Amino acid sequence: MGHGPQIESAYDAKTKTYDYNNCFLYIKDILSEPDFSIGNLEVTLGTKPYSGYPMFSSPPELAVAVKNAGIDILGTANNHSCDRKEKGIKRTIEILDSIKIAHFGTYKNQDHKTKSGLMLLDRNGIKIALLNYTYGTNGISISDSTMVNFLNKKNILNDIALAKKSKPDVLIAYVHWGAEYKDLPIQDQKNWFAFFKENGVSIVIGSHPHVVEPMEWDKTQETLVVYSLGNFISNQRFFPSDGGALFELTLSRNAQNKVEIKQAQYILTWVYKKIENGKTTYQVLPVDEFQYKKHFFKQAKDFEQMLQFTNHVRKLLQKHNLNVTEKKTFNNNPAFLMREVFVQGK
Repeated sequence: MGHGPQIESAYDAKTKTYDYNNCFLYIKDILSEPDFSIGNLEVTLGTKPYSGYPMFSSPPELAVAVKNAGIDILGTANNHSCDRKEKGIKRTIEILDSIKIAHFGTYKNQDHKTKSGLMLLDRNGIKIALLNYTYGTNGISISDSTMVNFLNKKNILNDIALAKKSKPDVLIAYVHWGAEYKDLPIQDQKNWFAFFKENGVSIVIGSHPHVVEPMEWDKTQETLVVYSLGNFISNQRFFPSDGGALFELTLSRNAQNKVEIKQAQYILTWVYKKIENGKTTYQVLPVDEFQYKKHFFKQAKDFEQMLQFTNHVRKLLQKHNLNVTEKKTFNNNPAFLMREVFVQGK
């Protein structure tokens, strides 16, 4: 997300430009590692005046930094897709196309949607079809409903039928759903997951609640749901919306030549908002690394706030997750030690 204070922090008054690259300094290696990294873009881009809540529009440089950080694909269907109406939808698409970052979920019109087709990924002999939907757009209407993929059963069934023509090994849906600030999924999320499963979508990744919710991998049915990944980056500083989770999925082909889930893990992240010499910065931190680095934080309360978030989410997921465990990143990322030496000037 791109709240007002984030826009201000990215602005350089001397050059009159924006730069968000520093936000992802400590998470870049993790995002760059997978074959595909996919995110939810919950802002429109490039429509001035730039602003945060409630009508989000961020500078194009936000998307540039996201791409530089290693994210390959952005889902754009969410409740803020229409914040700047048709102009915002079209401008966002144009900017993403100009920097060559793949996207799906919103379209300029029906013709653009038809020509764009479904998002298909193909790597190492495994083909994946991606779908993206939102429950709504905060009551903001647009003249052409085909510009945003809504949670509509008829349209979803049409998309699934179209996807199956390409004979993908796996269908994955990215869904904006649920109730904000709830630690556990509501019945509506469970109902939609059941609908997707019944119609051949075996994996559903959720967003919107702004807090992390449970993740369930049913190994018997070979289905998986992540109810909410929380906030990756935002200015929501209240507990437990000040952080989120990355979800890492590994697919492989078994001896029977069927593609299956090999591994499902999560990495907790927390947004560090630092004010130093009158300048505010935002940085996404992988907490598995930074929980041992109290000295990194300028104020003890920030470190304690990160631990509060971390302990809460770990307790929640340890209790409610099914077969999805936390991935340890600290020992697997020795380059971090060199980065810290550089940043801290030690």
